[in-house]
Order: sequence, then C-alpha cells, then structure tokens
Amino acid sequence: MSVPVAEPSNPLLDAYRRHPGLGRVDELVAGPEVQPQAQLLAETIGTLGLPQLLTARAEAARQVADEGISYGSRRRPWRVDPLPLPLDEAEWTTLEHGLAQRARLLDAVLADLYGPRTLLRQRVLPPAAILSHPGFARVADGSVQAGQRQLLTTATDLGRSPDGTWQVISDRLGTPAGAGYAMATRRIVSKVLAGLHRASDLARLRGFFVSMTGALLDAAGSAEVPRVVLLSPGADSRSSYDQGFLAALLGFPLAEADDLVIRQGRVWLRAGDQLEPVDVILRRVSDDQADPLEFRSSSEVGLPGLVEASRLGNVRVANPIGVEVLDNPALLAHLPEVCAALLGEQPLLASPDTWWCGEPASASHVRAHLDELVIKPVARTGVAPVRYGWLLSATEREELLARITAQPWAWCGQAPVELSTAPVVTSDGLEPRRFVLRSFGVATADGYRFLPGGLGRVASSTSELTVSSDLGALAKDVWVPASVAETSASDGRRPRLTVARESAVPPRVARALMTIGRTAERAESTARLLKVADDLAEDFGSRPGSAGAAATSTLLGAVGRITGVERSVAESGVGYLTRVALDETAIGGVHHSVRRLIGEALSVRDLMSVDLWSVFGRLEQTLAEPPADSDQLQPLLADVLESLLAYAGIMAQSMVRDSSWAFLDAGGRLERAAHTVKLLATSLLEVDDPAAPTGELVADAVLRAGESIITHRRRAAAGTGPATGLESAVQLLLHDLSNPRSVAYQLAALAADLRLAGDGQLAEQAEAIASRLSEDAALADQLRELGDALDGLGRRIAARHFVRQATRHAAEASWSRPLEVR
Repeated sequence: MSVPVAEPSNPLLDAYRRHPGLGRVDELVAGPEVQPQAQLLAETIGTLGLPQLLTARAEAARQVADEGISYGSRRRPWRVDPLPLPLDEAEWTTLEHGLAQRARLLDAVLADLYGPRTLLRQRVLPPAAILSHPGFARVADGSVQAGQRQLLTTATDLGRSPDGTWQVISDRLGTPAGAGYAMATRRIVSKVLAGLHRASDLARLRGFFVSMTGALLDAAGSAEVPRVVLLSPGADSRSSYDQGFLAALLGFPLAEADDLVIRQGRVWLRAGDQLEPVDVILRRVSDDQADPLEFRSSSEVGLPGLVEASRLGNVRVANPIGVEVLDNPALLAHLPEVCAALLGEQPLLASPDTWWCGEPASASHVRAHLDELVIKPVARTGVAPVRYGWLLSATEREELLARITAQPWAWCGQAPVELSTAPVVTSDGLEPRRFVLRSFGVATADGYRFLPGGLGRVASSTSELTVSSDLGALAKDVWVPASVAETSASDGRRPRLTVARESAVPPRVARALMTIGRTAERAESTARLLKVADDLAEDFGSRPGSAGAAATSTLLGAVGRITGVERSVAESGVGYLTRVALDETAIGGVHHSVRRLIGEALSVRDLMSVDLWSVFGRLEQTLAEPPADSDQLQPLLADVLESLLAYAGIMAQSMVRDSSWAFLDAGGRLERAAHTVKLLATSLLEVDDPAAPTGELVADAVLRAGESIITHRRRAAAGTGPATGLESAVQLLLHDLSNPRSVAYQLAALAADLRLAGDGQLAEQAEAIASRLSEDAALADQLRELGDALDGLGRRIAARHFVRQATRHAAEASWSRPLEVR
C-alpha cells in the first residue's frame, strides 16, 4: 500500500479511527492519516456528513428495489454500501499479475489431473488429497482438449493481511458467480455518489464483458456462426439475478436444462420442433448437478450426456466438469511446489498456511493447535461449515476432533487471516467491517484478463468473522484508476460475426413470454373492469331499485364470472372489488396476475429491459398497501394501470420484432380477445332491453372497460354509429378491425405474431376464427363459439410450442435419433 496522507480533522473519520473494530490495516485510514488512494473519498465523506451519506444509503436501497437486484432463493434485496473502495494503480497492476499467474497455474493443474497426472505420480501432490475429493470427477478423465485453456473463467477471493499484502482465501472455479453483481453495484454507486464518481477517472467495467464475450465465441473453435448459452439452474437459484444480468451483458441466451438436449453426441438448443447446435456452454450448474447420467441422478437442472459430449469435443464447457477439484483448500498446502514444478516459478500471491489432515504430521499439528486455527472441510458441500477453533465449546471441540479422526482426508486447518477493514455507512456513523475482494478473470488469446477492481464485500457486522452474502454481507464498488484500463480488459473487442442469426426461442422461454403477455393483459383488463364497476358501485350503491343499481349488479356479476373470484353474501360491492384487486391468493385477481407476471419475467430476465424492474417494484408496492377506505380504490387502480401501461410501452419500444416478441405479443392478443368475449357475454347478454336505462348504463360501462367510450361518443354525435350503446359496444369491441381493442383486431395481430414465430399453420387458424365473425349472427351463439375457438387455439399453441421434455433422464436412448436442424 502507498504512503498514507495527512487529512484535516473530520468528525466522521475521527470517530471511525477510534472504533474498537478497526483492523490493523484499514482500507480508508492509517492512524491519523488517510490512505492515499482514498483521499478524494475521505474529502467527500467530510463534505457530505452523516445525513447525506444516510440519504445515499437509502437511495442505493431504493435503486436495488427498482432494478429487482436480489440474492438468495428467497430473493433478498442485494445489499450495497454507498462508499466505494479505491485501490492504488500500482497495487492493482501487481495484483493482476499475481492473479494471472494463479490462473495459469490452476489451468495447468487441471490439465494434468485429468491428463497425465504427473503431479500425482511424482508425489508433488498427495494422491489422496485429489482422488478422495468429491470434486474429482473420474468420468471427466481424459476430457482435456490438447492446446486449449481449461479454465476459461476464474474467480478468486482475496483478503489483505496485516502486513498489507493480499492473500488468496479461496478459489471459486466451478460456478464463479458475482461479475453481474459487480456491474450492478457500480451502476448504483455511480448514481448515488455521482459527484465523486465524475471526479474520479475510473477504469470502465464494460470492456471485461466484451472480452468475455469474445473469449467464449473463440472457444467455439471452427464453428462458422458459434452459439453460446449460459446454463442456469433456474429462477430459484441463489444468484439468478447475477446469471440473468451476466447473460444480458454478454449477449448470450440464458438456458435451463430443459431448453437443451443431447443428440448424436452434440448439445442442441430446442426451438419449437427444431434443434439448433450449441458450441459453448457457460455453466452456473455445479459439477454434481451438471449431468444426471454421471453424477446425481435426481438432478433436474443438469443435462444428461453433457460429460460425454464434452469428452468427444463436441461442446466446450466453461468451466469444464471436474474443475471443482481445484476448489480444494488442501491444494494450498502444496501450491508452492506445484507452481515450481509446472511453471518454474514461485507464487506471486500467498495463501494462508494450510495443513491437510490426510497427512499424519499435518493432522497432528491441527489437533494440537485446534484452538488457533480455522477448520475447513475440503469440499463445499454445505453439510460441514467452516469452524473457528477458538470459538468452539468443549463439546463442539471434541465432536470436531472425532470427525477429523474418523475422516482425516476430509479436513484441513488454516492459519486465520486477519482481514483488513473498510468503512460502512450506518445510522451511528461509519463502522469498520472485514473486507474481502472477489476477482473475476477470463482467458483470452492475449492471456488472462480481469474485471477492474472486481467485487468487494464487507461483513454484515463488526463482530462477524465470515464475509458471505449468505450471511448478509454488503457489496462494495471497488474503484481502479482508468490508467490501468489497458491491462484490465477495457480494450477488449467483440468479434465481428459474418452471419447474423436470429436467437432461438426454446419452449420454456416461449411459454414464459406468452404467459407474461397474458398475465400483463389480464391484470390490465381486470383493473379497468374493476375501476368501472367501482364507479357504478360508488354512484348507485345507496340507491337500491334504481337502474344504476341493476347495472352495478350486472357488472359485479361479470367481475365474478370473468375472474372466477366469488363474492360472499355479506360482502359489499366495494369490499368485493377491493379483494379482487388486492388479494394475491385470488386467482384471476389483479394482484395474483401481477405476481405471476413478475415471476415469469424473472425466469427470462435476460430478455427484459432493465427499466421494467422499477415499474414492477412500483406495482408490487401499490398492491401491497390496502386502501384506508373505499374512496382510495379508484386512485389505487389508476396507479396500477399507469404502471401496467408503462410496462406495455417499455416492451413495445424496446423489444426487437423477432420470435421472442411474437410470443410475448401473442399472449397479450389472445388474452385481450378472450377477456373481451367474456366481458360481452357476461354483461350485454344479461340486458333485457338495450334501450332501457339499465341497458345503456351497462353498455356504457362495457365501452369504458374496453377503452372505447370516446370513439362511441364521437360516432354517436356524428350520427355514424349504431342506434344503441349495446350495438355500438358489439361493433367496436367485436367487429371493428380499426379498433385496437376489438376481437377482430386481436385475431389479425395474433395471426401476424404466429407467422413471425414461424407457425403459418396456426396463423391460418387464427385468421379462420376471424373470418367467422359476422354482424348478422346471433350474439350469444357467436360469443360462445368465439370463446371455444380462442380456448382451443391457446391449447394448440401450447401443445405445439411449449411442450417440455417428457423425461431428460432417458437421454442416452436418443443419441441416434434423426435430427431436424436449421
């Protein structure tokens, strides 16, 4: 670290320096002085003061909510501390060199372990430390492709020791998560501390992702138009946000196992009833889940046959299956000897002193010094957590010793790393927390390149020893000067492809997109209907026996029959409408539709505009707050409609008109047509006399719910419309091809969408339904036939485009099946 700089008195920093949790090395201060790279940060802290820093913290939390950034299977909000952590230029350059050497070393180790195994035969590494490790995949033996980098991506957790040097805490090579979170954190901090960000000349992060895109495309080898997918465990994965955002940054589709299939030893992406070849898989599925034929047979997130396809060289997997043997702390004890044997060098980055208990002398040392060591299982199974020897009770100590004695090869002891601290904004001021840096690297033709700064994380409290997102760690934006950008992958360039290829839409994605379209339209149409019904209930609820009361009763009945939410006998009209709007358990209601809309959008996050998440956040917030009284339902529904219209505008103005758009729009068209048919059938058919006041009120309400009242009034005033409101509603909402709310319009648009999705046959069926629309037919018969036809068309679309694989565990039987390839 550079020489600290004296700093004028600053109350926040003065209190921070006196905090009992301050580390022997702190990333902001050094005694009475400030770290030189943090000079501008310290000045900003003094200028802003605690109130404005707390405002920045709150704004960061708000932006996290707006963008839907989450972590964990329960989608906890990603936690961001607004204060960045600056690194010195020379220090980052040195760190990069050490990380590059480590990546080359581990790449060579992996090639040796699944190749000649010279390290084991010559006892540079103890064979038992490798062969007994759960991450050693015997089925991957011989899968090393000569002349290729084995590690395409890397992630390494580092901590600063009391002497100021960086030490490697662990490697994260199996499914190295976090690069997407690093970019998201940078976006947030650059906004909440915009002045400081503008005043700091920082290395941009985008270049790393461009380099990563190029490296993965290059990994496809001779493929003329390579296809790369990011294999995800699904939307319920702890890091699903990171996966979706990374896929969007790289420009590759996010795929799940059901989207892929193995045929004739190759991986194919399912696109309707066709298959498209996959050349490279960037995976976020762990080794033991990646291939149910070779590992855990119960896995629903893996691809049967992936190991064999990789062994045949028909697909590159980044990182290769079997790499988790390197996420093994037992290797650290022998890394200097391994580095000398493979690279002829000494490690540039140190690791904590480590003793693997599979060696008798090391086991004796661990048992004798248990109270001073960090005890780790050699495999990250989640069953045996890291133990801090000095924190164990007598009973826990004896139990742990017994486990080590029973399975010594499964344990190692490490000297504790006294991590540096970094400041976190709290309501009481700045608080020092233990700091860990995660770096991200990618193998390019010019060597390994690294994300400038990486992702910083600080512990959830001053007393917390473990820095883990699972335990509530906060993210830190790590700043590196722009002058090192050339060595930090900022100069990466995306390769130019000679042929443009439309992105395939797998059945899972097609179903999700169409469901998004349907649920968004369902929420909007239902909200409109509720708004109109509430107007009538407010106006005529206290006037029983009136025409308005009868019209209100008709509309309330229509709400129940359309949504399927029944009204209880004692429930008031407004109370019932409020429940249909806000009860998230009421299937068919507004809140339920919105929740499903957001859930489906999360499953295809890589296709969604980033602007959507703030809209979804407002929607959820609006629907989570019940109105204080009945007068508040109207403004609540107006807010819901405003957000849903914002959603529709964003999607319409941001999605390319390809097959993804086709399925999304088709869902909305089909739902609007079906809703309109139900609305007409459950309201207009209940009217005895269209010309009577009740009939006119019902027709007026239907036209308002169908957003066609203005056109009706203009035509009526000009004398060009039908004689009654009921006839006008039927003409405008059923037959008028120029009205974007009519069934005829929806069917025409649906046919166009189906053609865009490549299904001319179903498009003709949609047109056939439209051709049967007749102004001369009896309304009841026509609406009944339309409802049945739309329902049947929806089922046929699902059967043709959304069929998931019946079983992926019988994949070995499909290797010789004939293909239809495009």
